[in-house]
Formats: sequence, structure tokens, C-alpha cells
Amino acid sequence: MRILALLFTLVLATGCQQAPTGCEQSSHTIAQIQGHGEVSSLLSQQVTIQGVVLGQVYNDGPMPGLMLQSLKPDNDPATAEGIFVVVADPAPYLAGQILVVSGTVAEVDQLTSLIDAEVLSECGTKAIKPLLVQLPLDANLSWEAYEGMWLRFEQPLVVADTYQLGRYGEILVADTRLMVPTQIVAPGEEAQRLTVQQDRQAILLDDGLWQQNPDPLPYPSTGLTAQSSLRVGDQVLNVEGIVHQDERGYRLLPTQQPNFVNANPRPDKPQATGENELRIASYNVLNFFTGHGQEKPFPTRRGARTPEELARQQAKLVQALVALDADVIGLLELENNGYNTGSAIATLLAAVNQQSSEPYQMVITAETPGSDAIKVGIFYRGSRVSALGEAATQTAAPFTRLHRPPVAQSFRHLASDTEFTFAVNHFKSKGSCPRSGAADYTQQKDQGDGQACWNAARVEAAAALQQWLQTQPTGISTTYSVIVGDFNAYRMEDPIRYFEQQGWQYLSDGKQQSYSFVFRGRSGSLDHMLASPSLAAKLTDFQHWPINADEPVLLDYSLRFKPASQLPLLYEANPYRSSDHDPILATFAF
Repeated sequence: MRILALLFTLVLATGCQQAPTGCEQSSHTIAQIQGHGEVSSLLSQQVTIQGVVLGQVYNDGPMPGLMLQSLKPDNDPATAEGIFVVVADPAPYLAGQILVVSGTVAEVDQLTSLIDAEVLSECGTKAIKPLLVQLPLDANLSWEAYEGMWLRFEQPLVVADTYQLGRYGEILVADTRLMVPTQIVAPGEEAQRLTVQQDRQAILLDDGLWQQNPDPLPYPSTGLTAQSSLRVGDQVLNVEGIVHQDERGYRLLPTQQPNFVNANPRPDKPQATGENELRIASYNVLNFFTGHGQEKPFPTRRGARTPEELARQQAKLVQALVALDADVIGLLELENNGYNTGSAIATLLAAVNQQSSEPYQMVITAETPGSDAIKVGIFYRGSRVSALGEAATQTAAPFTRLHRPPVAQSFRHLASDTEFTFAVNHFKSKGSCPRSGAADYTQQKDQGDGQACWNAARVEAAAALQQWLQTQPTGISTTYSVIVGDFNAYRMEDPIRYFEQQGWQYLSDGKQQSYSFVFRGRSGSLDHMLASPSLAAKLTDFQHWPINADEPVLLDYSLRFKPASQLPLLYEANPYRSSDHDPILATFAF
């Protein structure tokens, strides 16, 4: 990574020298150019400014330049004191140099800048220090007020996201773990307020390089490996850098290497299931595709691109599934290519049974579960439970499009002779929003309440699932029932609240900050388990097993976007980052 600390050493060592004659000329201050808005009021005007160089910016990119900061701040916290200056050759200028620069005011990817700039004078040097800032920012300020400035955070920060670490050398840091607003507050005004607040709680920590797929990786300084991870929730100390902005948002270009503390260690596997207990689990297996039945199996339609990737994916999933030690497992994002040898579900079952001391069986529905590329499925341990009645799936509307058809199966828990019905589900995601002009566009578009697109469709699916289960589709009548899966709705959103209104009891670990998924730096649960009151009364333990959502995507099975030198370091056949969702599991005692 590009660290500007050496440049600042020069600044602090040389101190301030007397400026040559003529170095006081300027038409505007940097703060005047920045102003109080997102866009400069002096746009397209020719200006002359004086400032001290903070450092060179993205010298390896398409538009290298210098970041200059005011010599004399205006003491207005709402106006930024830094500005990006695009010069033909920034290399000769070092941090601490005082320059007089002339150029045209422009917004370059939303960054207030001087373009077509010319250095008129070099006017000595000045020692400067970073501005101490604390998160969250004051309610009346935004990152725009610090654009182009050198900041330091003395408070411990936490890693909020690592998704772009491998591609762009950046991580999101914040003052605390950021939750999806609708995970913890109601959709609407409360969620909107929390969304705005979170923008003042976090910023991207860049590596200062323009290149993609950096090698070596910039964070952590000790190196990222399959055995030594950088997890969401880990602490980050001594963060400082220059605030930059582009189409990806605000970011810090570091001026020193931060320190990382393993504050969120990897969890051990769940405790073994007791002899008389029943354990139920749900796991989204991230597009497990074998390509079986396709004219060209690889790359598969959604998952592994090569047989080698499939082997790597399978090995990690098997480790996770066996460690769950669950009697019934609901599986999501299996390739919808049947139940025969070579199919995704049969392949995964065979691999699990090679590692499990108690073999599993799969539920086979008479009807193909829909026409979607993916489906849901069920594994169960015949030594602990026996299947009862019919294996049922619902392929009628609204499960004809958007949602994957649910699958239900009743079981008898052998140790207690208790019968229960289990249904696994996968509702429409929040993405791929409807196109303007579509018949259902107004209803299904993002309503701005925090629930994103297709919320109405997910509520419709919840109502249809409820109605279907009331018909006892497996042919077994029991007061013990449980629904599991990826509902693509967070805890406080309409579909989950609908189930509760129908009498289902939401199973949880009792923690407000519960999560199974991290998306754009926000943590929340898309994966849920709800039980009938009689079954919920038998619950002894519920947990999210955080093996995936906190882990860098770099540690998954994929071979893409990883330099050859990193491949042997980043992969191990362990459960960590075997998917992008964490499994959830509940244990009951009758």
C-alpha cells in the first residue's frame, strides 16, 4: 500500500521557512472554494490558491494529483480546508511544501478539485499535524466538511466490512458494528434516521493505490491467510489519512499503517447434540452447482466456474455441515437439477456422508420444486429422526416466479417419539428491482422505508406459505411446526412481523445485534427460524454460527481475482467462508 508517513516526516523535520517574495498572492482560500455545499459555488471559475502539500494522490491512476490543505483555516467546521489539485506531474512535490497554484474549479467524481492547474510558486515548507476527529461525526457535519483534509482517529475503530479488500484494497471502518437499520428498528422514519446517522459513523480505509487485486494485500499488516483472518468486528487502532472522494464514496488515503486487534475471534464448532435432543439448522450454501444435466457443465450457471472450484467449495461446505451436528438441515441455493447421482443435492449428500459418523438422507419431492435455477432441500439423520407422511412442495402462485417453492416434510424424533413438521423457504431477494413501466412496478419498487425492492412480493409469499401449511401438506397433523430459511427480510421487516402476527414465535439468541449476513458494511439476519408456540416452548438453545458473514470473501473457494501468489495462502478446507450466510441452528428438548 502507499503510505504517506515518510512524506510527513519531512514536514515535521524541516519546520516553517520564510516565504519568498510574491508568495502571498491568491484570489481565494481553499475554504471559500469548498464552501458549505456538496458542489463548489465557484464551479468553472479560474482561481489562485495557496496551500501546503499533504501528499501525492493516486500516482498510478488516470488522474494523479496533489492534495493541498489551507495554511490558515477559517475556523468554520462546515467548510473543508483541503482540495485536490490535478497537475501534469505531481512527482516533484513533497508533503510540507507550500505552493501557489492556479487552476479551474471542477467536481471530479464529486471531489472538489482544481483542474488544468499550474504551480506558480514554491514558497518554502510548513510543519502541520493531522486534525483529531472522533466518530460519529457531529450531527451537523458530513464527510464533505473534511474533504481533502488530513485526519487522525485516536479512538479504537472496528472493521465493518472487508468485501472490497481483495479487489480494491479497501475496508470499511466504523466506531462500532453497523447493523442494518430494519434489523433493529421499524421500517420507515426510524430506519431512515438510522441510515443517515450511520453515514457519519463509518469511512472506507483505502490502500492509496489505484490498481485492482493488490499484491501483497494491504490489510492486515501481518498478512491475511486462511488461518489468520481479518473479521468484521476486529479492532483498528491508529487510523489516520487524507479524506478523498470519488464515485465510490468518501475514503481515507492512509498516512500510516493502522494496527489490527483480533477482537472477534473465530468461533469453535457448536457443542455436540445431546442424545435426547433435537437440533434443526438452516444453511444457505451459496449457489452449490454441479452443472449436472447441462450441455456444458462448467462454468456452472451460478456457482463454481471449474471442477477445481467445485471441489474447493464442496470441501468447505462439508466441514461446516458436519460440524452443525444437526438432525434436520434446511438447505438453500442448491442447483435445481434433480435428485439423481450428479445432482447438486445428491453430490453434497454423498460428500457429507463420507465425513459424518451418522449418515444423512435427503427429502425427495415427487414434483420438481419449480423452474428456478436454484431450489431448497432437506437433509436428515435417519438415526435420530424418521420421515413421516409425504414430502411436499408448493409450486402454485406466488411460487411460480420470484420465490423458490418451499419444501415441507414431517418427522418423528425417535428419542422422544415426538412428531413435527419442518418447512424450508427462500423468498425473493431485495435486488434486481422491477423495471419502470412494469405492471407491478409501483408496488414492488423500493419504497424508501429500508425494506428495498420486492417487499410486497415477500409479504405475499409469507401469506401463501401460511395458508399452504394450514392445509397440512405432508398429511401429518401436529402442533409442533417450524419454518426456516432465507426470507430475504430483516428482523423488523413486514414478512417476519407477518409470521409473528399469525402466531409463530421468532427464535433468537436474545441479542439485539444478531446477524447472519453482512452487506455493504451493515450486519443483519436474512436467515430466520420461527416455531409454533408448543415447539418454541421446548427450545434450549439458538445460535447463529458466525463462520461466514464476518470473514473476507477472499477466503472462499473461488479462484477469481486472486494473484497466483495468494492462492495457496488464502484457501483451506475449513468451514470459514464456506458461504456468505451464517448457518442458524436451534436445539430442543422434549
